[in-house]
Amino acid sequence: MATEQIPTAQNLMEDVELVFSPGMDLLDAIDKLARHKASAAPVVDESQHLLGMLTEKDCIRILSGSAFYRPRGGNVEDFMSVVRVAIEPEMDLFRVSELFLDNNFPMLPVVDEGKLVGCITRQDMLRGIMELTRAWRRVQSKLEEEAGEAVERPSSIQDLQEVFSRYSKGQLVRRLGRRS
Repeated sequence: MATEQIPTAQNLMEDVELVFSPGMDLLDAIDKLARHKASAAPVVDESQHLLGMLTEKDCIRILSGSAFYRPRGGNVEDFMSVVRVAIEPEMDLFRVSELFLDNNFPMLPVVDEGKLVGCITRQDMLRGIMELTRAWRRVQSKLEEEAGEAVERPSSIQDLQEVFSRYSKGQLVRRLGRRS
């Protein structure tokens, strides 16, 4: 993470390793999701346009109902969750955090002009927030050294954003220095 800017979705996202087509057999998709130990996978058409997500929760709902009744057949598109929110590559860490807090998906797709370009998981978010927290601690330490007194610690992402907004990028770069 560059110290002079708040990370964006593009900095946080990972390549999508597991993607389903809408016409894929549902049980085959569930098997792949389990074998990859994935919490969710995007469903895209031939042009990589995002259509939905197949999540662990969807699979549990399907399989638990099938345990008492006849096993369900069908395609992924018949059972996938509709994704009402998608992340754009230029969204910053704070906006992406809000989207995760407002949605139950363990993974959110990153789309550019409707096409899937990556995904961000909750774990990716934790790593990004921790990097920013470490950067804040470096700034705080340098400010305390210069001021000779304690600097108030932020207690939320909003507080952290307010603290960072008090300084120009140049001031933050000078105060943070480069990582060794």
